[in-house]
Amino acid sequence: MTRARSSSRGRPWPLERRLPWLAGRLSLCAAALIMSATAVGAQEFDVPEGFSAAREADPAEGGEWTAVLTVRPIGGSFAELSSLRLRRVTGRIEDPDRWLGNRVTFAITDEDEAHDLFTDPDSPFGDSMFDEVRKALPRLIESLKDLGRFPLRYCDKPTGGQNGVGALRQLSCNYGFGPFHQYVVLRLQDVGGDWYFTEIRTVNERRLKHLIAIANSFHVKS
Repeated sequence: MTRARSSSRGRPWPLERRLPWLAGRLSLCAAALIMSATAVGAQEFDVPEGFSAAREADPAEGGEWTAVLTVRPIGGSFAELSSLRLRRVTGRIEDPDRWLGNRVTFAITDEDEAHDLFTDPDSPFGDSMFDEVRKALPRLIESLKDLGRFPLRYCDKPTGGQNGVGALRQLSCNYGFGPFHQYVVLRLQDVGGDWYFTEIRTVNERRLKHLIAIANSFHVKS
């Protein structure tokens, strides 16, 4: 049975005296919850002007990771083709290089998307110099399917690297067909016992450099 707190004379405190005490206890509890939440730390990038950072839905097959942050260019018809995704991996990883290799995939563009890529008024491939490429679209689609069947064929061997929070392993891929390139950079690193997976995808080499620079700024803010 729960009893109201008593005064020194043994009588229950009146309601008007108990309310400030209860408010104080609630404030202490809220402060404790805030402290416990921030103690874990926040994973962040230094995001320059022209880019945005937000948490996006990023499902993983088999619950391999949870989404942390997605960075994209702001505006432009092709902003959606460039992204940097940070995820926290579920569980431990024994072989980082093998883990990265198993996650190399190439998103095969369907025919409608490929057609838009070469005909959109804002597309860098919409110029008349690419007329021959547009005529060869069916063959390019088949090339895309081949890339999907053998994704690691277009990747370098994993290499080591370093950023603000320590050592990392990186796998870089460059899928090329005609004038089009899909750049993919995958990173994996252990930060205080937690594994983080960073994925960069873009079709623009200049954007690739920008996104790698942002990825290099990864830090955990306590």
